This record gives sequence, C-alpha cells and structure tokens, in this order.
Amino acid sequence: MRNRDTTALNDRAAHRAGLRACASAACLFALMSAAQSQSASDPEPTAGTYGLRGTTTDSVSTQSTAASTLYGALPASATSSATPSGAVAGGTETVRASDAAALAPEPADTEIQTGRIGAESDLSQADRDFAASLARQNDRVGTVDGLPLNAGRDDDAVPGFMVGSLTLRPTLAERIVHESVNYGTSKTSRIYSETTLSGTLQSDWSRHQLTVDGSATFQKNLSGTGTESPNADLDARLNLDLLNDMTGILGAGYSYSQESRTDPNAITGATTQSGIHELRASIGLQKDLGVLRGTTSLEVTRRIYGNATSATGGSIVVDDRDTLGGELTARIGYVVSPALIPFLEASVGREKYDQRIDDTGAERSSTTYGARGGAEFNFGEKLSGELAAGYVLRSIDDPNLSDLSGLTIDGEINWSPRRGTDLMAGLSTTLESATAAGESGSVVYEFDTSLTQRIHSAVVARLGAAAGLRDYDARSGRSNQKSYGVSTGLTWNINRYLDLEADASYTLTREPGVTDEKTTRIGLGLRLRR
Repeated sequence: MRNRDTTALNDRAAHRAGLRACASAACLFALMSAAQSQSASDPEPTAGTYGLRGTTTDSVSTQSTAASTLYGALPASATSSATPSGAVAGGTETVRASDAAALAPEPADTEIQTGRIGAESDLSQADRDFAASLARQNDRVGTVDGLPLNAGRDDDAVPGFMVGSLTLRPTLAERIVHESVNYGTSKTSRIYSETTLSGTLQSDWSRHQLTVDGSATFQKNLSGTGTESPNADLDARLNLDLLNDMTGILGAGYSYSQESRTDPNAITGATTQSGIHELRASIGLQKDLGVLRGTTSLEVTRRIYGNATSATGGSIVVDDRDTLGGELTARIGYVVSPALIPFLEASVGREKYDQRIDDTGAERSSTTYGARGGAEFNFGEKLSGELAAGYVLRSIDDPNLSDLSGLTIDGEINWSPRRGTDLMAGLSTTLESATAAGESGSVVYEFDTSLTQRIHSAVVARLGAAAGLRDYDARSGRSNQKSYGVSTGLTWNINRYLDLEADASYTLTREPGVTDEKTTRIGLGLRLRR
C-alpha cells in the first residue's frame, strides 16, 4: 500500500515539473518574438543615443514660428512628437505616469516654458521695429536721473465710478457768495448761490487714451441786484497709438460764457450782454523721427452769439458776429532729452463771418499768420511746463481797416520748490476782433499766477494774482485797457469726499475815457467729490 501511494506522489510531481518547463519555454518564445517585433518596427537609434524602449522621444525643436510668436499673441512652445504619457511606441505595454515624468527629458530652452517671444535672431529687424511700434506710445515721462517713479500714496484721491473700462470722478460744489460792484458812480450788491458740477472721465486701456473734462456753473440771486453769469465748458481728447511711433490726436469741445460790460464789444446800456456759444473740433498727428518730434494739427471753431437784453427788456440781435474759423499748426521739436525739447512752430488760420458785410458796413473776415519758438520742459514734480515767444499778424479783408499785429508770449510754468508748495504761472496772447465802426480789434495779453501751500495734512491755502492788457490798434482812437486781480482761499479736507472752502477776490478794470469797474467777492461753500 505504501509503495502505491509513493508511486502516485512521484507521478504527480513529475507532471507539475513538466508543466513548469513548458510554461518557461512558452514565455521565452514570446519574449523573443516581442524583441524581434520591436527591432523591426523601431528605427535605429541615432549615434550616441541608446534607444530604451518606452523612454525615447523625438528631439525638442527650438525654432519658433514667426507667425505665432512675433507679437507675443501665442506663446512659443516646443513641438514634440512623443507619444502620450504611459504609451509605448510600437507596443501595447504602458508605464506609470510617475515613471514617465521622471524619464522625460527637460526642454533645451527655458524661455519656451514661459511663453516668451523667441530669440531675437529668429526675427528680422523690420519685424522687431514693427512689433515695437504697436506698443503704447503715451507713456509717463521718466525721471531725469533714471530713478524709478514713486508716485506715493494720495490720501485725497477718490475712487470714482467705473463705467466699463472708464473711470468717472464727479464733483459737486455749492457756494454762497456776496458780490459788490462799483461801476463809476453806481454801486450794486447781491447775495447769490453758485452751483458747479464738474468731473473727469478717464480710460484704463492697454493702448490709446481717452480723457474728458467738463464743468458747468449756475447762479441764482438770493437778494440784491446783479447779473447772473452762467458758464459751461467741455473738452474731450483721444490719443491713438498708431504704427511706427506715430500718435493720432482727436479732440472736441464746447463752451458757453457771457460778455462782460467792460468788454470792448459790449452793448452800451444792455442789462444782459450777449451769450457766446463756442464749438471746437480738432485732429492732429505726432511722429517721432529719431531726435526730432513733428506735430501737426487742424482745429475748426464755430462761434455763435446770442441776443442781448436792452434796458427796456427788448432783444438786441447780434448774429452778424457769428463766425466759422480754422487754424492749421505745425511744430517741429528737437529732443535734447526727455526733459527738454526746444521747438519751432508756425500757424495759419482763416476766420469767416456768416454775414460778409456786418451792420457797420465792414468786411471783417480775415487771415491770420503766426510763428513761435520756445521749449517744452519736464523735470518731474519739481519743474515742468512750456514757454514760447513769437509774432502774429491778422490781415483783414476790408481795406479800410488796419491789420492787427504784435509780439506774442505764451506758456505755463509749474514749480514746486518744496513738497507741499506749488507755484503756477501762465501767459497767453490772443487776437480779439472788434464790432465798432472803424475799429479792427486788439491784441490781448493775460498773465495769472497762483501759490498753493499745504499748511496741514488737511488744510491748503491759496494766493492768486492776475493782470491783463488790451492793446488796441492805433487807428481805433482808444486807449489801452488794463485789468488787475488778487484772490485768496482756504480749503479744509473734512474727509476724502468732502471739502469746506472759503475764498475772497478783488478785480479792477481801468481804461482812460471809459468807466472803471471794481468787483469784490467773498464766498463760502462745500465741495462733494466721488
């Protein structure tokens, strides 16, 4: 019995050993077949490279395509024909994701990983210049010594309202003013409320720049007698970043004001002088030519005069003063540095009256020529501005009227000798047409200056002065008119949204042979900002 059991066990052991041998032979045959198949399907490895199955990839291409990287619109990425992670070329086996990441080669160019534009050698000089011309042209002027700009924190800045990609910052001011006017032997006084609504609208675009500034003032007499003088002003400017360091400028504006009775064209005896509507439109181009900067602009102006009111309450029509004018200006500047640009400027303009011959029988349409030379300067927050001098000539169509001509001086200087102290001075020269019979007009020179001092973190004091001169043509028979003015004010910033303001001013207008006018104003009000 024991022999039969032993024999059976030996037979089963021999059978299992035979099965293991067959399985080993079958696995060896399968491995040899897979190796032959891999050798037949895979290409020969390149010299110096060992073709490890499932780990080799094609070489990374470092050549960027100009169409995808020229302007940075598409990142420069490595083009690879490697199979997906975990797949083996020519086979059915897979590897783990961690093994594939460990075996994957690093890109040869680290710039390709960041999406930067390819090497400069891949792009022609013309392509690089064209790409640079598409960048923003209206950048801030840097510091003279090249130090980084530090605008600092402005606690008084208000956030405004977001209107799409535009920021609106409105301001509402309400004042109570006492006014006293001495006109010759007569004296009038009044107390009136003055409401001013103003604001700015600014863009926040990566390219181009839009700025809109506007204000409107309304007056209402509360007691006494006096002329209510509303006014309004609106200006819009759009800077377009064009190609090849060229900037386009589009502008539009509107203003309304009333003539003063001291104006040389004022109607004698009128209780309310004529209101003036002025509409403006302009277009211009600015181009950088190496160290030269060229600017040209065309501005069209339309003036419409409203009716005046006589002492009896009737209307006085003065539409014979309505005009349409245009002025073409060209400027060439030499960029000594970003802080100093001397320039030469020339202009020509034409003013045409709607009524060719006015009520006095004169043909007052004219052509104006001007030339100026000066400099723009910007030394940061310490000193900036523009100053120019030149000559202007206005040729009037009517041969019986003399031409207007004179020296011009224009500019504005902003100086901050120390932090918290700001001094501004402005000069301007304009030509003013006349409406009286036999008169051509005058050359008007105006000067104004203001000093602002921050005496406390929340208190600002202001001082101002102004002077004006109307230089009439010699054939008019009129003496020159002079005006002077001084003002002072104090502003208390209650918080970033609300200010308390107090101010006082005095003006004097004097002309030999004409009644002098003295005006004193004292005002107190609040200004709400957002």
